[in-house]
Amino acid sequence: MLSKLANLAGFLGAAVIGGGIVAWVGNHGGSHPVPGGPGAGGQAPYAMVPTVPMVEVGRMPSAARLKLGGYVEPRTTVRLAAQAPGRVVYLAGQEGERVAAGQTVVGLDADGLGPEYRAAWAALAGDMAAQQNAQTQLYQQLYGPRSSPMGGPGYDAYEKMFTPFYNMAQGLFGNMMPGLGGANSPFGALGPMMTQAQQQRGPAAVNTARADYERQQAGLVASQARIDGLDQRLRDRRSVAPTASVLMTRHVRVGDVVQPGQPLADLADVDQLDVRLEVPTNLVAQLKVGDQVPVSLANVNLWAPITQIFPAADRAQRTVSVKLALPAGSPAAPGMYALAWIAQATGNGPSASAPAVPVEAIVHRGSQPMAFVVDGSGRAEMRILRLGDVTGDRVAVLSGLAPGERVVARPAPNLKSGDTIFAGRP
Repeated sequence: MLSKLANLAGFLGAAVIGGGIVAWVGNHGGSHPVPGGPGAGGQAPYAMVPTVPMVEVGRMPSAARLKLGGYVEPRTTVRLAAQAPGRVVYLAGQEGERVAAGQTVVGLDADGLGPEYRAAWAALAGDMAAQQNAQTQLYQQLYGPRSSPMGGPGYDAYEKMFTPFYNMAQGLFGNMMPGLGGANSPFGALGPMMTQAQQQRGPAAVNTARADYERQQAGLVASQARIDGLDQRLRDRRSVAPTASVLMTRHVRVGDVVQPGQPLADLADVDQLDVRLEVPTNLVAQLKVGDQVPVSLANVNLWAPITQIFPAADRAQRTVSVKLALPAGSPAAPGMYALAWIAQATGNGPSASAPAVPVEAIVHRGSQPMAFVVDGSGRAEMRILRLGDVTGDRVAVLSGLAPGERVVARPAPNLKSGDTIFAGRP
């Protein structure tokens, strides 16, 4: 009986001690409900948290040279256009094939000019015969033997004997009776009489022969001019390469009908290439033609001189176009992307520092460096950047970002503008 009472007392003591411990833990170790929280009958709030890591755009000292991107382009390009309507009957080759200077690249049909050409040559032959005949007649009038006058030798002898007496009598009568001279003279007012032989070489006959010769000469020149015009029209139906070059683009195919001014083909001299850069206006003043600029192209580093600085700036981009001449044999092709390091002025002003982001925040899409800025609404905005030098794991940003902006630290390959970066989570 006593043992049972002892067991019951021990059980009651253990229960009292356990209840005290539980009460103490509930008062000191648990969390008190907060107003508006689940313990107060409210609803738990949702926090906006980023789904991808982000970094803030900082600043770093600018480098002595700024890295600018540009594109390779041919130094000489020619676009061949149609000069006359017609149908394409010949093409020199495919894109990428070389053509020699003076080689026909595109040819149009010339069937319609054939009849005109033959008619022009026939007219030229007739004009040449007429001109030779007129020349012979003029020579005959000047130096040829006189022809027998009308009436034969007897009449010729009569003229030679009678004409001097007639002229002498006319002069004597006019001197003796001046009032009856001139138009009142019974001999008429025709002046001294000429024989038919003299008239054959008189001024009127010679001038008539000379005028006919010169008229035929002018007709011959006009016929030659018509043929020259047809030759030009025939040449306009052939587009010829002005220099040795490469066929870059064909705008037509055999059988196409073209009109004047329509592009036919583009040619370029790919042996002489340039890199075209868009340099910020604040850096152009320190550049001059002939300066050597380091260029990276297709994993090859080389030096290229400045050959041209454009006189006007782009108002929208506030840049000036600058061309660098690539050395002969450079591993380049038109359209390739190239990097050039342009010298910049040093100092302690604002231009001595630039926005900077981690290198891994930069992505290249279509050969253009860009980053994704997170705006106030939590969405990504793609920005095209102009980069400077790399220092450690950070790269200077010459344009496109401002200090204090937030960018995606490691953009995913499928990230695009407008994607949501923040998401709600309880």
